Amino acid sequence: MLRWHVLPRPAPLLGDIGLILFALGWSIKNLALRANAFAIAVVGLQSERAHAVADSGVYAVVRHPFYAADPLILIGLGLWLESYAAALCAVIPVSLMVIRLHLEDRFLRRELPGYNDYTMRVPHRLIARVW
Repeated sequence: MLRWHVLPRPAPLLGDIGLILFALGWSIKNLALRANAFAIAVVGLQSERAHAVADSGVYAVVRHPFYAADPLILIGLGLWLESYAAALCAVIPVSLMVIRLHLEDRFLRRELPGYNDYTMRVPHRLIARVW
């Protein structure tokens, strides 16, 4: 197998941990999609579908569980593929996701009835009791 050696290979145990993180991330995404019928790729108010705040399941813990899963998936995949470089490069899409999260939060506060109350009940965006 041809490898471009930018950094040394992680220990096999880290590869296993990467697989666990990857699977955990996709499990969280699945739970988020089940709890939020309004989750779509493009942020927008779905008034034709009576858009309402999703506040049960994983949304009762953090406001953006779908995004919270992304670092687990990206870093986990890098480690699972035995690449520190890939795991470190996850910083780029995760940073862009945090910017999108701020824009989405601002939009929902402005447009979605009940979202401001929800932010008071669930103050943390991605990581429970942290941020």
